[in-house]
Amino acid sequence: MKYATLFLLVLISLQFAPATNSSIAGDDIIITEVLYDTPGTDSDEEWFELFNPTDSTVDLTGWSVDDNYASIGLTGTILAKGYFVVASDAAAFNTLYGYSPDLSLDWGSFALSNSGDMLTLKDDLSAEVDFVAWENEVPGWSIIAVDTTIRRTNVVDTNTVDDWENSGTIGDPGDGPYDEMLLDVIAPIVNITAPVNGSTVSRFVDINVNATDANGIASYAIYVDGGLIATTSSYVWDSRNVNNGSHIISAICKDPANNIGEHNITVIVDNEDLISDIDAIKIMTYNVEESGANPDWKEVVKEENPDIVVFVETGDWDDGSDFLLNQYVDAFNAYFVDEEPYEGYTAQGISYNTGGEAIMSRFPVLESVRIPEVPLDNGTMYDVTHDFMFWNVNISGTEVYLIGVHLKAMGGIENEVRREYETEGIINYMDALGEYPILYMGDLNSFSPEDTGALAPTGDLGYGPLTMMLVPDDPTYGQYSSEVHNFTDIYRTLNPTTPGFTYPSYASRIDFIIANDYFVDYMINSTVGDTATASTGSDHYCVDFFLDAYSFVNELDVNPHEVQGLDAVAISTTEIDLTWYANIESDLDYYRVFRDGVNIANTSNTYYSDSGLTVGTWYDYEITAVDTSGKEGVPSSSVSIRTQDVVPEFLVFGITILCLLGVSALVSLIIFKRK
Repeated sequence: MKYATLFLLVLISLQFAPATNSSIAGDDIIITEVLYDTPGTDSDEEWFELFNPTDSTVDLTGWSVDDNYASIGLTGTILAKGYFVVASDAAAFNTLYGYSPDLSLDWGSFALSNSGDMLTLKDDLSAEVDFVAWENEVPGWSIIAVDTTIRRTNVVDTNTVDDWENSGTIGDPGDGPYDEMLLDVIAPIVNITAPVNGSTVSRFVDINVNATDANGIASYAIYVDGGLIATTSSYVWDSRNVNNGSHIISAICKDPANNIGEHNITVIVDNEDLISDIDAIKIMTYNVEESGANPDWKEVVKEENPDIVVFVETGDWDDGSDFLLNQYVDAFNAYFVDEEPYEGYTAQGISYNTGGEAIMSRFPVLESVRIPEVPLDNGTMYDVTHDFMFWNVNISGTEVYLIGVHLKAMGGIENEVRREYETEGIINYMDALGEYPILYMGDLNSFSPEDTGALAPTGDLGYGPLTMMLVPDDPTYGQYSSEVHNFTDIYRTLNPTTPGFTYPSYASRIDFIIANDYFVDYMINSTVGDTATASTGSDHYCVDFFLDAYSFVNELDVNPHEVQGLDAVAISTTEIDLTWYANIESDLDYYRVFRDGVNIANTSNTYYSDSGLTVGTWYDYEITAVDTSGKEGVPSSSVSIRTQDVVPEFLVFGITILCLLGVSALVSLIIFKRK
């Protein structure tokens, strides 16, 4: 019998042992006290202290602490709601405080300078977790201590010197203002004060969160439909990023004890007025020549007034945290006061002024991606001369993919071959994007096979890239054409006899807007360089076209997007519960639930309970979205999960008896103490 009891005790200890996490729980760990100017020998007596405010033990393996000169690695674990003291010498620390530190290290060249230094705590992924500085090593961190410690006084970490004070003593390691917090089990009270629950909103929406807690608020998080959008108590949300209809706004706040408070509201997004039944939008591409060498390029933009524009040769627009890009965006927004404001994105790290592409858009840019390499038909990756840029733009609920392009310049066979490889690869890239609206636009440094006779260009740039895109049955280049899309040269389609030269030096068209079939029925007209300063703004003319946006948005039917956020929880031995994020398509009809590749259910909800399963068995789940016309999106990422195992009845009985015995013993102890 005693062996059975021992077995049950071991089982219980395994069941209730504290969890050990690394960077997941460790994000909240903080530095709480530092002795850098010691009463005796600094190299022996220096130490610092960490505190873990979370409910989980954190493994410090792989963590480090940096000062202004060197770094030391950490080992060991820091208990939930526990302190962890790191000292340079265990014996010296014991002499000062009467006990040993949690970790002692030979600090070597790592030393806490008395004339100014800093400590940066980093996790096992080298991400910064916390920071402290003293004696103006970092501007504003003026705190000073001589023969005493500096310590935290604020249980809410603001990452400023206001959290710290000179303790006036040699310190109290293993203790501090967080002791009171250890008993805190009360979650913050959280309220979303704006917008109002159930209200209808549009365009830019002020979200305000009010949270209160006896120990303060350690962190804020604002979500829309489960996606994090801000870590502040207020945020201006661009509701044009989602489709019209119902959306959930959530605010989640934590106090220093890691208690979590939450408030959720539902709002109705209505942005129907963004595009009326008479609205057309202008989409343009413009090579501004070497970072915009001639300032008249800005006058061209003002004269054209495009709603979306892709720029080529943006060069140093990224310098100083996109300084020039933001300057231009602000200037255009100040000029076009009656229009929706532009937002802008540009390629980063461009080393020469003939490289780079950028976008300015009055519609939300959901994604900005740089493409330095493209996949060739033989499976290899090709390093392109000028990196492509990819942008996902939301035009009133319809996502459009734009690819900014600047193919290799100059004549000659070698340059022609480079352009052909670059085009082969970007066609494969677009095929991988799938059946969505795509605009391919920029400076192709190539001629169109549709420009012949009186329209024929001068120069020797070659016809290969445009032939690949526009003539899939061409005997030479057709083998490289798209297997998914049919492409159209918008300007030539709408202007079959007008030259439309974009590069006057060659009397040629080398700047293009190429569209796939989704745009063919909605193209209104297209022009080239038809404004007053077109000839002085750049050595290229801009190309634009008007899109019948109302019809495009309301009549176009694309496949639903991939379902995101699929999660599964094994509720019992026979049931698994699934949840996922809601899709944003306005014509969404329902979701299909797949178990092990078989469609087991359809639902309009974002959750499903799968019951009647086998005990202790692994299952794979996927979800797809289906729209009202029956089009189905690609499956979500697969989730594998195992149903719970049966716990033998004798173990359940044994654990129950032991728990009852424990409660009985605790009651007896309380009665004994009262006597």
